[in-house]
Amino acid sequence: MTISRRSLIHRVGHAGGVAAVYRTMAAMGLLPVPAAYAGPPSLPPGSGTGKHVAILGAGLAGMAAALELGKAGYRITILEARDRAGGRNWTLRAGDRVVEAGSTQDVAWDAEPHLYFNPGPGRIPFHHEALLSYCRELGVPLEIMSNDNRAAWLHDDKGFDGKRQRARRVIADERGYVAELAAKALDRAALAEPVTAEDRGRLRAMLRSFGALDRDLAYKGSSRGGFTDPPGGGDAPGKLSEPLDLRRLLQADFWQYKTSFTEGFLQSPVMLQPVGGMGRIGEAFARRLGPAITYQAEVTALRRTASGARVEWRNLRDASAHALEADHVICTIPLPVLAEIPADFTPATTAAIAAPEYVPAGKIAFQAERRFWELDDAIYGGLSWTTRDITQIWYPSAGLHQQKGILVGAYIWSDREGLAFAARPPAQRIAPALADGEHLHPGATQHLNHAISVAWPNIPYNRGGWAEWSRDARRDHYRTLLAGDGPFHFAGEHMSYITGWQEGAILSAHAAVRAVAG
Repeated sequence: MTISRRSLIHRVGHAGGVAAVYRTMAAMGLLPVPAAYAGPPSLPPGSGTGKHVAILGAGLAGMAAALELGKAGYRITILEARDRAGGRNWTLRAGDRVVEAGSTQDVAWDAEPHLYFNPGPGRIPFHHEALLSYCRELGVPLEIMSNDNRAAWLHDDKGFDGKRQRARRVIADERGYVAELAAKALDRAALAEPVTAEDRGRLRAMLRSFGALDRDLAYKGSSRGGFTDPPGGGDAPGKLSEPLDLRRLLQADFWQYKTSFTEGFLQSPVMLQPVGGMGRIGEAFARRLGPAITYQAEVTALRRTASGARVEWRNLRDASAHALEADHVICTIPLPVLAEIPADFTPATTAAIAAPEYVPAGKIAFQAERRFWELDDAIYGGLSWTTRDITQIWYPSAGLHQQKGILVGAYIWSDREGLAFAARPPAQRIAPALADGEHLHPGATQHLNHAISVAWPNIPYNRGGWAEWSRDARRDHYRTLLAGDGPFHFAGEHMSYITGWQEGAILSAHAAVRAVAG
């Protein structure tokens, strides 16, 4: 007997989840093969000679556009309000300063290569080929970033009496229980019709392997979940951990996202990071572009001219007023900031600029005088989850076995928690974050000091973490910005379908370059 493709995929999904469905459909040729990255726009050398392009913002989008246009001979001027390049591509080290609306923090960490903090992007997927190609071109060395670690902790106030659980144990037991139910369901009449006896046997074998079931198709735990007494030398066979109680496992929210987040398209267990911090990418772009970037240049107005555009700006060093004229303007300024700049935009463009919401993301990092997560819990990289406001703790993938490290003690992006985090002065963010972290690492507070926090809604020239387009806003307004407005073109992560990611910023820059080149 045969089984339809639809039925097979449906049952694979029940047994193995999204990842298994994806692999099955790919093997069956039912998924389109993504087009290989074709590289940046190929502009004829000299095609931009005699033309001037003003680029607003020296984030990755602005600098990628400048690099490609410069290769074609365009004269480029980048205006950047900050005294550094990179935008959200930012790494904090000893001696740096964080300026938020109403507060200033100085980074008092030790000056060691592995002691750094990425308040913005912190990981690169393997398939973000545009970003990775610039890392190759600009000579930015990369290393492995551990994004998922089965030794890390999961914590839910509602589950297991609020006691932390090893991710390894939770994931193994979830799979075991699901596989047991699926394996036993194979003998039900509902499945007997479309599946042959041979198919059932092979499916049982697959489910036994998937869930580590015994010969009776029962889940009784396995080495995947770890040991209460680990195996060792001599007469030490080890003792397996007992499976977590299924009812208590269901009471916790681990299964909703935390145990499968690395199966998402933009995540994976192993990702990439620049050696020395994400900001190395922005720094490399800035070195390549050199004097094309004017720093501390705050845009104050955007006007149309007969032949292009006029950009008015203020030098923040001496408050002097300036202006330049250009054939084209590529604007990468985050939309909440752009909305407050007087501009000769059409009403449709103005409405589109106001359409998306921005995520109130925030992070806090501490210098740890002792790497307790490695020494006490054998956690090397990855991250832990909690239902407390801090949401996540990130463990550094760099500096393993060094004495000290930088621990990201919170990564927050949900509205309620993010807005509350941003509403507190930096000094008042420390105690709540430490208290939440105690649920994952009891006693760790004594090892943590020199807190540095970044609340993106408070960061000048950003005013939020990244753009979130609702379905209606994307339908009604996105293409307005995509089409540009006369001499004005728009780029940045908000001009992509992968908002929040550096790849989206760079690919949007390539789209703007093509628009400028006609």
